[in-house]
Amino acid sequence: MTSYAYQIVNVFAESRFGGNPLAVFTDARGLSDEDMQRIACQFNLSETVFLLPDEYDEAVAALRIFTPSYELPFAGHPTIGSAAVLHRLFDPGEHFSLRTQAGLIPIRVQEEVFHLTAVAATQRVANLAAEDTAAMLGLAVSDIAGEAMWVNAGSEQLLIRLASREAVLAAQPDHALFVKNATLRPGRSIAYLWFEESGVVSVRLFFEQQGAIIEDPGTGSACANLGGWCVLNGLGALQWRVEQGAVMNRPNVLYLTVDAQQRVHVGGKVSKMGEGVFELPVV
Repeated sequence: MTSYAYQIVNVFAESRFGGNPLAVFTDARGLSDEDMQRIACQFNLSETVFLLPDEYDEAVAALRIFTPSYELPFAGHPTIGSAAVLHRLFDPGEHFSLRTQAGLIPIRVQEEVFHLTAVAATQRVANLAAEDTAAMLGLAVSDIAGEAMWVNAGSEQLLIRLASREAVLAAQPDHALFVKNATLRPGRSIAYLWFEESGVVSVRLFFEQQGAIIEDPGTGSACANLGGWCVLNGLGALQWRVEQGAVMNRPNVLYLTVDAQQRVHVGGKVSKMGEGVFELPVV
């Protein structure tokens, strides 16, 4: 039997049971890719992250990020959650870096908020008519405020701007239409709905998994994509409070900043909820 320590944290949490839960394995040396995937399936959280030494000695750790079904090159809440775990374990200072498969991610800690700096984003038109977008989400055409765009600041997702907070909260994706219109590649269907007013953004993220449409309570990669969309569409410097998880009764609060140099920063608080040891049988 081989033992691996892990921690459970809630990322983007500003209330007792708010945030998005995450399992962080603090030393994954000795685990195979298959082991990591099966452990992520065992935990059945939206993501489980495995920390390894950075082979280039440029980062405090290298991250392997797995959903129950596949590995991700980058995800925001695992990166920020890992930063908090490493900061508490090793105190690497207020500025350090983590390595993901999407690149080196700078981390800044300020007043208990962990901020990541996203990689520069790209975008491409989704070629979805407003009528098709509305039908996919169970909304009226008048609820669609902009053209759907695929945006990639480390993890490509479909961004859809809606006309009101009420429309964001009312969305009920149709499974067949969602798979038809929001699929990046087979097995990866995902869409992020957003509405901003007076610096407060209401968002929801949906993805398809094992035949069902799942909602994510808090999504840092999508927040980074939203910041990338803002940069690419000329919105300039901004500071937004991003609220997610309301429909799930799982409130998440993210802080999105686009600075004067057009860099995108995503931040949030992290609460430690528990820790344990995972026993992996030797066969």
